[in-house]
Amino acid sequence: MTTSPFSQPPTPGSFDPDHPERTVVRISDPGTLISAVPALLGFHPHRSLVAVCFTGTGVGAVMRHDLELGDGDRIAPPMDLVLAQFAGVADREGADRVLVLMIDDRLPARPHPTDLARHRLLVDEFSNLLWRSDIELGQVLVCPRIVAGAPWWDLGGGHGGTLPDPGSSEVAVAQVVGGRAIRASRNEIEALVAPAAPAVRDRIADRIDDARERRVQATALNRAAADRTTVERAGLDTVLARIAQLEAGDEPDGPATAELALALEITAVRDAVLALALGEQADAAEQLWIHLARVLPDPERAEPLALLGYSAYARGDGPLAGVALGAALAADPCHGLAALLDRALQAGIRPTSLRELAELGHDIAGDLGIALPPMTPLPSGGV
Repeated sequence: MTTSPFSQPPTPGSFDPDHPERTVVRISDPGTLISAVPALLGFHPHRSLVAVCFTGTGVGAVMRHDLELGDGDRIAPPMDLVLAQFAGVADREGADRVLVLMIDDRLPARPHPTDLARHRLLVDEFSNLLWRSDIELGQVLVCPRIVAGAPWWDLGGGHGGTLPDPGSSEVAVAQVVGGRAIRASRNEIEALVAPAAPAVRDRIADRIDDARERRVQATALNRAAADRTTVERAGLDTVLARIAQLEAGDEPDGPATAELALALEITAVRDAVLALALGEQADAAEQLWIHLARVLPDPERAEPLALLGYSAYARGDGPLAGVALGAALAADPCHGLAALLDRALQAGIRPTSLRELAELGHDIAGDLGIALPPMTPLPSGGV
């Protein structure tokens, strides 16, 4: 699956005056750029096709997909769609040129041209797609892995070199200083939201069923309990209270988890807490979404996963957003919010375009008489 684009800073230790939140760094040669890719993506890619867009001297969108090689003189069928998607994002970015990097540990230490024939097929197809949008295909680089001392080659020019330490790259330093994690692999991201043991989720499922039955009975006995505004306000109060408790170190128990699952099923509540992604409680809210994503059964876990996907998207963490939204759609293929966000992510839509969702959530909470923390600006880049 692709990692949707995010803008990275294009002189060490300086700042972009137009975007003071960005640290500006210099990428001086292919080896330095390759070593910066884990920081650009947020994780160390393995067997990956990476495309880096350039506009002028600045690095723009960075995209990744699993590297699949076809047989003989044909590229693997999924890669047709991937390359078209990459070209579409580059066009929307207004890119002048695109650099391609292929990370493939299956290559021999000294690859012969025939070892790279299937890699060239992908490059030729991508070049044709870019040409239609008047975008130049820049260098095509290949390396077995992104670690200090690993070899790299220029597929077109034939020259190469060895990689500097990825952890010491200026981009990596800028990312860590900015609070952005660089994970060892995509698997590490997936493990973050991996479901808990079946027995744990089954117990929560039983509690959800019991809580839902009690709600139906309460609604039948008490007309006030059926009032929509009352239900929505109570649900939002529940979620906000649990976030505050988690922030204080108190993780929700089984009954509280079931209560949260039912609260997030209320559309107004789910939409209102989208606003938390841009406020002071963003980190605590994300931790709650992660906890719920792990312990809730399907399809209930789709709600916190969609919320986590939006929050990660909003702060520029495309890899986590992609994993969360993919898991949400696996839990509930018809989940509207997750599908909407996933399409936006895959199309390279910038986080700034998503602010309206948070603003809407803020308005919903206000209409319910609940004041949420003030919203902060979204990053000017993408994901």
